[in-house]
Amino acid sequence: MSETVSIVIPTFNRANMLPLAIESSLNQTRPVEVIVVDHGSTDETPRVAEAYGDRILYIRRERDFGPHFCWLEGVLHAKGELVHLQYDDDWIAPNFIEACVSVIAEDTGFAFSGADVVDGPGLPTKLRQFVEWLPETGIFPVEAVEKQILGSLISPGAAVYRRQILIDALYQGRLPLQTNEYRGVGPDAFITLLSMLRYPKVGFVREPLAFFRAHEGSITIDAFASGEKTAKLRAAYAEVTRYYLEMKVMRAARIREAS
Repeated sequence: MSETVSIVIPTFNRANMLPLAIESSLNQTRPVEVIVVDHGSTDETPRVAEAYGDRILYIRRERDFGPHFCWLEGVLHAKGELVHLQYDDDWIAPNFIEACVSVIAEDTGFAFSGADVVDGPGLPTKLRQFVEWLPETGIFPVEAVEKQILGSLISPGAAVYRRQILIDALYQGRLPLQTNEYRGVGPDAFITLLSMLRYPKVGFVREPLAFFRAHEGSITIDAFASGEKTAKLRAAYAEVTRYYLEMKVMRAARIREAS
C-alpha cells in the first residue's frame, strides 16, 4: 500500500474557515499530500489556497457543479491508495491519519475515529459521536458495527477510505432506483456502505480525532433546524440504506449460486 495518504479538501466560498482545514491536514504526524479543490468560489479562496504554494495541490474550476464533482476531482488527482475527505469548515487532530491507518489491514475497507461537534477550535464539545459504537480501538467485523452505521451516518470527515471505493461510490446523480434526494445527499453515506459490501472488516479509533464545526452554513445543521428539511434529509439517507440492503441480498444470492 502506498506510503502517502491523500487528504482532499473540497471548498466553496469559505475562505475564512479553509486555513484551519488546510493547516490541520498539513500538520499530520505521518506523510500526506493535501489537495484543495475549489469549484467556483467567488470570495478570497484562491488567494488563501495560493498562499500555501507547493505545500498543497490547488485545483480550481470556474463553475460549480455540486459537491460530489468537487470530491471526485480531488480523489482522481490523489496519489495515495488511502484518502481522507476533509470538509473545509472542519479540522482533524495531528494524529488522525496515523491512528486511522494503524487500523487498516488488507481486509479492511475503511477506518473511522470518534468526532466532536464544536462551535470552534478550543471550545467545549457540544456532541461527541461514534466513540461508543465499538468497545476499543482496533479492527472489527463489519457485522459488529453495521447496525449503528445503518441507523446513523459516519461522516467522511471522520474516516479514511480506499481511493478506489471513493471513485466507485461518488455517484454524480441519483442512485439507480432513488426517488428521494436532498442537496446531493447520498454519496457521503454510500462510500461507507460500499466499503462494507466489498470488505469484511472496519477499522476504529476510539478517540475523538475529527472536529465538526456547528454553524448555520452546514448542510446537516441547517437541515435539522427545519422539520421539512429534516424529513427530506432522512428520506434521502433511507434511500441509500435500502440500496445497500438490496445489494447485500444480491451478493448473498451470488455466493449461493457459486457454491
